[in-house]
Amino acid sequence: MIRTLCLGTALTVFAASPALAQTRSDEVASCMIRNSTEEDVAQMKQLMLLALQDRKDEATSTLAGLMMKAGVSASGNCGVGFSEMTSPMFEAAMRQYGEHLGTIVMERAFTMMELPTQ
Repeated sequence: MIRTLCLGTALTVFAASPALAQTRSDEVASCMIRNSTEEDVAQMKQLMLLALQDRKDEATSTLAGLMMKAGVSASGNCGVGFSEMTSPMFEAAMRQYGEHLGTIVMERAFTMMELPTQ
């Protein structure tokens, strides 16, 4: 009976792990977004421009800088430990963070292209 109880508990924990990881990545991404700066948006804009121009080495360098800054922010502001930096949870949070920054860049670009109303 004790073995069955332990097995059931272990299965419950492992079954809940993906949901907990998703919740954690959402929390980390939200925290990173709250702590993002205009400098982060500018770096994302630069990254997008370099990528569109097929300037791979420069884009890679810019991406590395953006990721480093995001990692420092996540560590200092969002409670992300060093061991989590290489986890799928952090990768998912970084993806959400990058999408957020890219969306800001694109929204600003479209706003600039709007014609004034007469």
